[in-house]
Amino acid sequence: MKITEIYDPLISNISKKTILIITLAVLLLNAATADQRDENIDVFLVLDKSLSMVEEIDSVKEYVVDELIEKTLIPGDFFLVIQFYGTAELLLAEEVGRDNRESLTEEMRSILADGRFTDIGNALDTLQNTLKRYDERDRRRYMLLITDGIQEAPPESQYYSPDGSFNHQFLENSKIIQKQGWKIHILGIGSGSAARELAETLSGTYTEVETGTAEGEAPSETEVKHLTEQLTESTEDLLSIVSISGRPRIGAFSEEGKSSLVLSLKSSGYKNEQTIRISTLYLGIDGREYSGARNVRLTVQPESEEEYEIPLSVDAAAGLSSTEVEIRADFAGGTVFTPAIFTADVAAPGFMTRYWPYLTAALLVLILIALLVLLISKGVFSGGRKLELEIDWDDSDKKKFISLPAKEQLFISEGISGIDVGLHKTGEVLATLHSEGDELIISTDKDDLFLGGALRGNVLGKPMKIKDRYGKYKGLTFVRRK
Repeated sequence: MKITEIYDPLISNISKKTILIITLAVLLLNAATADQRDENIDVFLVLDKSLSMVEEIDSVKEYVVDELIEKTLIPGDFFLVIQFYGTAELLLAEEVGRDNRESLTEEMRSILADGRFTDIGNALDTLQNTLKRYDERDRRRYMLLITDGIQEAPPESQYYSPDGSFNHQFLENSKIIQKQGWKIHILGIGSGSAARELAETLSGTYTEVETGTAEGEAPSETEVKHLTEQLTESTEDLLSIVSISGRPRIGAFSEEGKSSLVLSLKSSGYKNEQTIRISTLYLGIDGREYSGARNVRLTVQPESEEEYEIPLSVDAAAGLSSTEVEIRADFAGGTVFTPAIFTADVAAPGFMTRYWPYLTAALLVLILIALLVLLISKGVFSGGRKLELEIDWDDSDKKKFISLPAKEQLFISEGISGIDVGLHKTGEVLATLHSEGDELIISTDKDDLFLGGALRGNVLGKPMKIKDRYGKYKGLTFVRRK
C-alpha cells in the first residue's frame, strides 16, 4: 500500500474539520465586530435626493443598507433619516431592534433622486426640529450628510443666496449644531460637492469620492458596486471621535492679555494617531470675538485621554474680567474635536488674591464709580430706563429673563431651534416689541400666526400662542419683573 493511501483519508478528515473551525471562527468574528459596541448611539443620516444624485443614489442606498443598517447599528441605537432637495422630509426615525432591519432597508431602498434644488440649511432645520419630539438621551450622536452638490436653496428659502454660498443666516444657525457635541461627517460625491466648505462651517470631518460615471449615463452594475466600496472605505472612521472631556479652564490673564487654555481630549474608535489642526481659536468677550491662538497642532493618541495646554494671547483692551469665556475652534481640515464651541472657566487674576486685604477699600470705590458710570450710560438719570421682563413658556418650566432698554426692540423670531425671544434675530421675525414706560407694545404683520389673531397694544401679562412652521402652537407670556 502506498503511503499516500494511508494518509489521504486522515488529511481529508483534518481538512474538513479545519474548514469547519475556520468558518465558525469567521462567523464569530463578524458577530463580535458588529456587537463590539456596548453603548447605544444616535445616528442621523441627512441624504441629498436631488435630481443630480440620480446616477449615485443606488450606490448610496446600498452603502447605507450594507454598512449602516446591517453592520454599524446595533439593537437599541436610534436611526433617523432626513431626505432633502428644495424641501426636507423625515423618512424614518426608529430605534433599531432585532426584527426591524428589513423594514429599515425597505424604507431606504424606496428613496428616489427626483427633487429640484439642494437646500442643506432647511434639511438641518428639519433635523433639529424633528429631534425635539424625542427625549434627548445622554449618549453620543453622529450625523452623516451625503450630497453631490453645493448649497442651492430655492428663492423662497431663508438660506437662499444667488451665488450658492452659505449666507449669514446659515452660518449663524450652524453654531447651534457646533455647540451640541455631535460627530459630523460630510460625504461629498463627485468633484462639485461642497463637502469641504460644509465641514468647515459645521466643524466636522469630510471625505470626497469620485463616481467614475459620465454625467447623464446610467451607471453599470460594476460602477455601482465600485462606488459603494468607495463610500464604505471613505467612512471607516465614521464612529471614531475625539471629544472634550471635563470642563476646560483658562489661567489668569496677565496685564498683556496672555494666558493658556487647558483642555482634556478623549479619543475613541481611531486606530492610529490623529493630528488636530486649529487655524484659529476665538474667545467670546462681551459680545465680541477675539483671536486667542492661531495655527495650533494637537497630536492625539488612539484610545487615550490626555490634557493639552494651548498658549493664548488676547488684545488686552478686550476686557478679561469674566469668570468664564465661550471659545470657538476653527479647524483647518482633517480630524476635529467636539464640541467646536464650548465654555471654559477663567481663573481670577493672581494679584487680586495676593493683595485683596490691601485693595478692599480701593475696589469698593472703583465699584461705586463704575456703577455710577453704568447708570449714566444706560440713561437712568436722563429719563431712559430698562424694562425688566420674565418670559414664561407654556411647554417648559424654564423661565427666560431679559432687560429691554428703552430705545431697543425685542424680537420674536423662528430659527433652527424653533420660536425664541431675544434682543437679536435668530431667524424669521414673527413680531417685534418695544417698551413705552411700564408697557410692552407688540407690532406684527403676521396676524395669522397668532391664535385668535395678533394681540395689540400692551401685552404684559397676556398669554399668546404663536404657530411655528410645522403648524404647532407655542405659548408664552411676558411678565414684568418686580
